[in-house]
Amino acid sequence: MTDDQANKTDISQKPIAPAPVTPPVPPPESPEQIAEKAAHAAAQSEFDSIVALYNNGDYHGEIKRFTGSSEMLKPYKDLELQGMKYTAFSYCLIGRLALCKQQFEKAFKLDPSFDLKDGEKGHPIWGKVFDRVKKKEVSQAR
Repeated sequence: MTDDQANKTDISQKPIAPAPVTPPVPPPESPEQIAEKAAHAAAQSEFDSIVALYNNGDYHGEIKRFTGSSEMLKPYKDLELQGMKYTAFSYCLIGRLALCKQQFEKAFKLDPSFDLKDGEKGHPIWGKVFDRVKKKEVSQAR
């Protein structure tokens, strides 16, 4: 073997790296999918505004905003239920217990398994209203 032959690299003996795998490109979203994402984002933003009013103690504002936004939230059951809950809380906190009760009743009609979070149960104002509505709804479901 000559020096020239020894210095040449034998390509056949080098490992060949596999070609990089390109993940498949997802199909473009349809106009309907884009519109649905935009509608959900708008509903989420509106819901966040409703909760912000409640958290800032503007209970009248929360009620008014939810009432005006209920159609926007309707396609998103989770947002609609949570909006009803905050509106019930707001009604209770401004002393409108009958309207508070009505919001809880609407929530149970929308979702019979509706419930409050552990930290919301037993509240001195809305806790008793919620418990009465839940007891009534559970007994009617039987």
